[in-house]
Amino acid sequence: MIKQTPGKIFLADQRGLTETSRFRRYSTFNFGSYAHEHKAAFGRLQAVNEETLGGGQHLAFRADQATHLLLIPVTGELLVSVPAQQDVVVEVENMHLLTVPAGTTISLRNPYATELVTFLHLWVQPDAPVTIIGSQQYAFSLASAGGQLTAATAPLSAAPLPFSVYLGRFAGRQEIMYDLSPEASFFAYVLAGAFEAEGRLLHEKDSLALWETETVELEALSNNALLLVLELKA
Repeated sequence: MIKQTPGKIFLADQRGLTETSRFRRYSTFNFGSYAHEHKAAFGRLQAVNEETLGGGQHLAFRADQATHLLLIPVTGELLVSVPAQQDVVVEVENMHLLTVPAGTTISLRNPYATELVTFLHLWVQPDAPVTIIGSQQYAFSLASAGGQLTAATAPLSAAPLPFSVYLGRFAGRQEIMYDLSPEASFFAYVLAGAFEAEGRLLHEKDSLALWETETVELEALSNNALLLVLELKA
């Protein structure tokens, strides 16, 4: 009998929707006013949101607990503001990481007057106390990835984190073997196209959480399929 890796699929059309005249948010896990008994956090990964923000609009989030906040633009640029820090512009193929203490307010703004911007914001629980705000910019290089998952390139001054982030663009039928660190868990989010991951079929905006495994086998099922992966330490 073939052993199946323990895991859970989070389907795109079952995400929570929060929508106003300013923004539209799809939440993979419970977040804000969206709550569902089967959408609890996955280990230290507390929230995964796809946000579309109207022209000139902004959002303010208050971190109820210390957190690592990953901001990944999908289309357009994003302006990020936190107390006592210079505003930062985040572009596509970049990831901005904020590490903030509990009670911090984070402001996210669409710098365009009329165009929409879409971005991901993922909230990850730190493994150490946070007393000051940290801010780091990371870069992806999809052009040089060569059909592989490429790690977000960390600044030289960046401290070790309890997670790693990867992004990859693949042609149809390309296969990838991803090896995890001991006791780590795996989370994938399909940005575009379709994949098969450990025998599970994933379509655009679907997510997959896996645990108790050392290796994950992935296959792209469409051209220009785009995948975001987080490896989460125990």
